[in-house]
Amino acid sequence: MGEPVGPYFFLSYARIDDSDAYVQQFYDDLCTQIIELSDGTAQVPIGFRDNSSIRIGEHWSEQLEIALAGCHSMVALYSPAYFRSAWCSREAGVMIRRAGEYFARTRRGSSALIPVLWHPVEVPQEVGHIQYLTDGFGSWYADVGLQRLLQRAPTGEDYTGAVRLIAQRVLDVVHGEDLPVPEEPLRLAREPLSFQPRTEPTRPGSTVQFFVAAGSSESAPGHRRGAPYYGQAGLDWNPYHPQEEYPLYQQAQRLVTAQGYGTAYREVGSGLNRQLNQAWRDDQVTILLVDAWSAPEPPYRQPLEQFDRTEHPATGVLVPCHPREERDREELWSRVGDVFERKSSRGVHDRQFQLRVCFDDFKKALGRMVSAAQNNLIRKRTAVVAPGDDGDDGPVAARPILRGPSGGPQGGTRAGGSPGSANRPPAPRSPRWSGGRAHIPYDPYAFDPYPYPHTPQDPFDGRREGGPGR
Repeated sequence: MGEPVGPYFFLSYARIDDSDAYVQQFYDDLCTQIIELSDGTAQVPIGFRDNSSIRIGEHWSEQLEIALAGCHSMVALYSPAYFRSAWCSREAGVMIRRAGEYFARTRRGSSALIPVLWHPVEVPQEVGHIQYLTDGFGSWYADVGLQRLLQRAPTGEDYTGAVRLIAQRVLDVVHGEDLPVPEEPLRLAREPLSFQPRTEPTRPGSTVQFFVAAGSSESAPGHRRGAPYYGQAGLDWNPYHPQEEYPLYQQAQRLVTAQGYGTAYREVGSGLNRQLNQAWRDDQVTILLVDAWSAPEPPYRQPLEQFDRTEHPATGVLVPCHPREERDREELWSRVGDVFERKSSRGVHDRQFQLRVCFDDFKKALGRMVSAAQNNLIRKRTAVVAPGDDGDDGPVAARPILRGPSGGPQGGTRAGGSPGSANRPPAPRSPRWSGGRAHIPYDPYAFDPYPYPHTPQDPFDGRREGGPGR
């Protein structure tokens, strides 16, 4: 076996984590930091990343296997997606095997596999012995992961300090260890797994995706700039300060993950409806966490109004309220109602549209919202769709609102209905038979939280053990 002659590090990551260019930015920052720490004496190539290091015309798998066999170290971006990937499991397995051969030859342990917490995740037992958290990375790193630190402040000390520590660990391995290179050509597809890849949850609604619509300390409405509820980015929004120290999406994540749900998060953007449609097809619950002050303002008003005009049965909207500053501001809530015109017309009993949610009510409101949205996904999964009906290709266009002389939702008669029925859901259609099985037309206005035989408990009720799918 020879000594490593390849790149200083091999970047191992799940492809799904590379959807928003943060992996590339981290890779570039790490290469730059290694050059700076080595006073410009570092040899090229510094790193290997499949999308960046393989030239057009080169055989993709062959170049990846050569780099993996000859690299000095591996930087592995731990995330839920990473531990679902068989390819990532095999890549890590190659480095673990090379480290074992190094120990057999030198009787010294190796630090060549350098884990990085990209997104918070429970690490499998098979690789749990490899240290991936250190005091030098700070508490925020353990709480939110490196990708979030990069997204929040790419030039901030939390992120740049973590990259510096990772770069130093790479250089320590380069100068202190010579991992053996396999004598036989590497065939990654035949390599054993270092951990058993986790399977995607199959029960509808077992993943909850949060979308945040809130300004930052710089972009919030003028009179709100500098308020303690906002941070450097919209995701830092914390309407329940000082009762809670963490941003709202993290509070929500903490509640749902404690019940066994998977989670993801992002900011509301112009592609909101498209993203919600994809989540619907993927059987995911989606929750919009909306700042009442930011919703009527650019850039959030337009995508939120477009959302309101379309039916999204597996999506909830939760608008928090600080009781001291916001609860009784009727003009503010009137403007929010203008943005969510259709959903506001349904009244206060819609579990998937909750306004003025104070801190003490947040847990219960979120739990009921997730439960209602999840059960709508179960309806979609179990209904037999007849030709010509709305299937699960995506949510359907919203029903129109009838208006009275004042311009508001009509309080008299819905077309074909009775007085006072304008805000009530339509009567369900009778089931018919399709292919010998009962066809149940999907009704997005039905919010019975427990339509199928199971224990009717609030998913966030502390008396319940476990969570969805357990």
